[in-house]
Amino acid sequence: MLLDHKNAHYDEINVEAVAGARQDMIQRSGRTSVPQIFINELHIGGCDDLFALEQQGKLDQLLAD
Repeated sequence: MLLDHKNAHYDEINVEAVAGARQDMIQRSGRTSVPQIFINELHIGGCDDLFALEQQGKLDQLLAD
């Protein structure tokens, strides 16, 4: 919802439906839980991490880059 509110374009990948997607996510993030959020190639973390960036005033800059 936060990304929608900011009109950010994003791709949602269903790691249960796309072959190899879960393994790719684990390799890229080092985490097994979903969601794992990436902005460009930067691993943000999960939902709590995304909201923390918003509270710190850092999310808009990441989305603008």
